[in-house]
Amino acid sequence: MPQGVFNTVLDSREYRWRWWALIGASLAVFMAALDSNVVNVALPLMARVFHVDRQIKWVVLSYVLPTTALLGVFGALSDVVGRRRITLIGVTLFIAGSILCGTAQSLPQMVIYRIIQGIGGSCIGSAILAIATVNFAPEERGKAMAVVGLIAPLGAVVGPSLGGLLIGAFGWPFIFFINVPFGIVAFTLIYRFLPRDGSPQLKVFDSSGAILFSAALFLLIMGLAPTNGRLTSLDLFLLAGSAAAVAALVAIERRAANPLAPPSLVGRRHFAIPLAGIMTMGIVGSGLGFVMPFFLEVTLRQSPERAGLTLLFFPLAMAAASQVGGRLSDKFSPRLPAAVGAAISLVGVCLLLPLNSGWGMADLVIRFAMVGLGFGFFISPSSVAVMSATSRDHVGVGGALANTARFLGFTLGPTLATVFWNPGLTGAAGIASMRTVVFMLAGVQALTLATVLGYRVQGDARQARLDAESSSSAA
Repeated sequence: MPQGVFNTVLDSREYRWRWWALIGASLAVFMAALDSNVVNVALPLMARVFHVDRQIKWVVLSYVLPTTALLGVFGALSDVVGRRRITLIGVTLFIAGSILCGTAQSLPQMVIYRIIQGIGGSCIGSAILAIATVNFAPEERGKAMAVVGLIAPLGAVVGPSLGGLLIGAFGWPFIFFINVPFGIVAFTLIYRFLPRDGSPQLKVFDSSGAILFSAALFLLIMGLAPTNGRLTSLDLFLLAGSAAAVAALVAIERRAANPLAPPSLVGRRHFAIPLAGIMTMGIVGSGLGFVMPFFLEVTLRQSPERAGLTLLFFPLAMAAASQVGGRLSDKFSPRLPAAVGAAISLVGVCLLLPLNSGWGMADLVIRFAMVGLGFGFFISPSSVAVMSATSRDHVGVGGALANTARFLGFTLGPTLATVFWNPGLTGAAGIASMRTVVFMLAGVQALTLATVLGYRVQGDARQARLDAESSSSAA
C-alpha cells in the first residue's frame, strides 16, 4: 500500500478514524493561522517593548518568508519521506518556536524564533492538501477540503479578538503561548490516527531546484515589501533576481531526474489555471483586508473593536459557505461551485465600488458577507481541481504549490493596493483612491472567474461515482 494512504475497507480502523486524522492536521493549520492574526494585534506593543519602529515589520516578515519560500521544498520532501513525518516535525517546530517567541527579550531574538515558527508552519502547510487528497475517496474529497476550509479560517476569525483579550489579561507573550495547547492536541490526533508513512522512497531529492525555488520566492517577497511603500532600485534588483532564479529553475527542472516542480505537472493546463485562480482570489482577499480597516477606522471613525466586528462577517460567511461548496464539489464537478463562488465574490466587490463616508455598519456587513460567501464556495472546489490534476507521485508538491500560490496572493494584495493608494491620504482624496483600489480588485476577481472557465477537472468526484456505479451494475 502506498505511504500515507488509508485502507478504504469500511471496517478498517484507519478508514473509520480518517476524519479525526484530518481534523488534527487542520487544527495544526488553524494554529498557524491563529498565530499570524494574533501577532498583528500585538505589533504596536512589541515595537515599544523592543524600542524599535519600522523594524517591527521583521516580526511578520521573518515568519512569512520561510513559510512561503519553503512550502514547495517540504511538499516535495513529503513525497519522499512521508507526509506524516513532515507534519509532525512541523507541529513540533511550531510549538518550540512559540515557546521561544514568548520568552524573547529583543527584536533579533524574536526574529530568530519566528523563523523557527515559519519553518514549522511551512511543514504543516505543505502537507495538508495532500493529506485531504490521498486519504479520501474521490467522492469524499470535497467534504474533506471543506473541513480544512472550515477549521483553518477560524484562526483568522478568532485571532484579533483573542489577541486583544490575551494581551490585556496576561501580556503579549501569551499570544505565543496560546499555540501550545492547540499544538499538543493537533500532534496527538495526527500521531494517533494518521496512517504511518512507509519506508522513505529511494528518490534523488532535487536540491538545486529547492534552492532556486526558495530563492525565487524569497527575493520576490522581499522585493514586494518596500520600506516606504514605494519600489526602490533595490526592490527592482530583488525582483530581477527573482525572475533570474525562476528562469534558472525552469532550465534545471527540465533535466532533473526527480524535479521539485515537475514540468509535466506545472505545465499542465488543468493544474496551472486553477492554481492561478487560487492566487488571484488571495490577492482580492488580502487587498480588501488591507484597505478596509483604514476605511472603517479612519474614514468612518469606527473604534478598533467595532471595525473588527464589522470585518468579522467576511471570514464567518466564508467558513459557513465552505461546507456547502465542498458538498457541491462532491455531487457535481468542482467547476460549478467554484464558478458560483467567484461570481458571488465579484458582485460583492463591485458593490463596494461606491465607497461612501455615509455608509453604516449594515451596509458594509452585507457586502463583506457576500464577498466571504463567494470565497467559501470557491476555496474547497478549487483545491479539489488542483489536486485532481496531480498524480499520486506528486501529490505532496501539488498541495504545497497550491498553498504557495495562496500565500503569494496574500503578499501581492497589499502591494498592489499601495500602488493606487497611500494610507496617509484622508478625506475625499483618501476615499477616491480607495475606490480605485476596489476597482482594481474587481478586475482581479474577474480574472478569477475567468480561470474557472479555462480548465476541466480530471477524474472529478461525480464521474468517479458514476464509474463505480457502472462497475457495480456490471458485476
